[in-house]
Amino acid sequence: MQGDTLLYKTFLHHELPILVVYEKEIETYFNNFSDSIQQFKLQRCPKLGGDPDDEDDEKDPDIGMYKGSFRIYELHPDTSRNRELIYGTVPTVGPIRINVRVYLLQGLRLACRSRIKENTCDPFLAVKLGSREIYDVDGSIKKNCRDPMFATFYNLTTIIPNMPQLVVQCWDWKATEEGRDILIGETRIDLENRYLSVKRPMCGLTERYMIDGPHSWRDFMSPVQILEEWCLANGIPVPTYSSDGKRAGVNGEMFSSEEFEKHEVNYEDSAVWGEYKERTALYILLEFGLIRDYVEKRQLTDPVMPGVPQGRILMWVDIFPFSEKPPEPMRVDPPLPVDQELRVIVFEVTNVETIQEIDPGPGMKKLNDLLVQGHFSGDTESQVSEIHTRAVNGNGVLHWRFKFNFQYAYLKRKVMIPGDIEDTYLDPIVTLKVMDGDPGVSKEPYGYVHLNLSYMPRGMAREDWAIMDIIPEYEDPPKGKDEVYDPDDYKFVGPPKITFLNLYKAKKTLGWWPLYKKQGDYLVKTGNIRMELEVMNREQSEKRPAGFGRNEPNANPVIPEPM
Repeated sequence: MQGDTLLYKTFLHHELPILVVYEKEIETYFNNFSDSIQQFKLQRCPKLGGDPDDEDDEKDPDIGMYKGSFRIYELHPDTSRNRELIYGTVPTVGPIRINVRVYLLQGLRLACRSRIKENTCDPFLAVKLGSREIYDVDGSIKKNCRDPMFATFYNLTTIIPNMPQLVVQCWDWKATEEGRDILIGETRIDLENRYLSVKRPMCGLTERYMIDGPHSWRDFMSPVQILEEWCLANGIPVPTYSSDGKRAGVNGEMFSSEEFEKHEVNYEDSAVWGEYKERTALYILLEFGLIRDYVEKRQLTDPVMPGVPQGRILMWVDIFPFSEKPPEPMRVDPPLPVDQELRVIVFEVTNVETIQEIDPGPGMKKLNDLLVQGHFSGDTESQVSEIHTRAVNGNGVLHWRFKFNFQYAYLKRKVMIPGDIEDTYLDPIVTLKVMDGDPGVSKEPYGYVHLNLSYMPRGMAREDWAIMDIIPEYEDPPKGKDEVYDPDDYKFVGPPKITFLNLYKAKKTLGWWPLYKKQGDYLVKTGNIRMELEVMNREQSEKRPAGFGRNEPNANPVIPEPM
């Protein structure tokens, strides 16, 4: 969650568009988009004076559905204007052919209904609209997975109001002993209501008008065109704009783009940001409550067991008129993991609390052989530094470089471990342990430090600033009943500011960190470690080669022999 919060704050600082995530079906938040048309049940009329034994009277009274609206208008004295006033705001009637683009991102906690699979399933997608049915077994199947990442989309066409219902299904592949597929669940979407709604959910509006990049505008109409159409549909005069496009007046109210764009430096790149007039129109549309760019989590149910949840699916739908050329589809496939190399240079450790087989006695120095062990998420073996022999009182100088190679998935902010059936994703955590060079003295580490590269404390500039408060998981142990207040305990002044960083953005950090170990339920400090961490991709590592430890090529940077 800390990493997600950091990313969210970064988007807010740079004023980048943010998706709205609806935890349920989007229509439940907007009264089923019934602002233009509503649904009414059609029922069979009972026969007057009918025979109580007549079987026809016992049938289900519901015989269909009527979709429309009932409105009462005040007539204008000039009868020639009545048609314009009444029907000017009525949606177009008659069959309309539309293009439908269905984005299906991920299944969420899908039900496991197979009797031959243990708490798992092999889900794939099926989409139905009108007379077209797509069973995408080859393209969307995910093996042994209850939270499959589909990351795909489908283009379809239909005619409304004739065939308005979109059906998205999730199936379990070969879920029976006979090799049959089992329906996990489905969700149904009324496209007609979305197409005709004044909220315009047919294509969500991005929060910023960008003409390039991953957040570029994807509607077939520009914000200026949408705003003009919306004003005409609601009987409002079309907007007027200032000469520079930064201000606009709508229905007696003035809007300025400066109200929505807080930091001018974020909008300097003209190759990315569209013209001011379009940006101002977009902000007005968002203020009027039109649907923003969104994803929705739709519940999947089985028609045989209505009302029983079978999981959810993360998705959204874009709708465009068939007469207009649809824009390029949005890329939803997750980026491929990137080959990364982490280089950790351990310079020294200080004040490590060590043990000895024979107590040296009061006033005598403790002498231990110390080494550092490095481990990265997903590695089967740890790397080991050379031994600093006869380290005095837990102070050792190592000057040793560790190198860890891994694949990093930026979207998940995790390390990917390739698997035969399914890939595994782990937090990018590097662990440095201070060990005794003689296992006969101690097999347990004297102290260690865990650092999550995507959210880690920045190294301290001074050794005495490496306090436990910079470790996110640290909690102060409770004071004992017999402990007495000592003013000397409160003389220490800690670091001026504790900050955290994402090493994949900062690239490099150098400083001091505390070493600690667990005693009971709490972490206790046992020493300090000074090191440098640097992360780079494969291309950068090939341009700046460096050897393990102090081996050749001993460069980038050169590590001297410890004195």
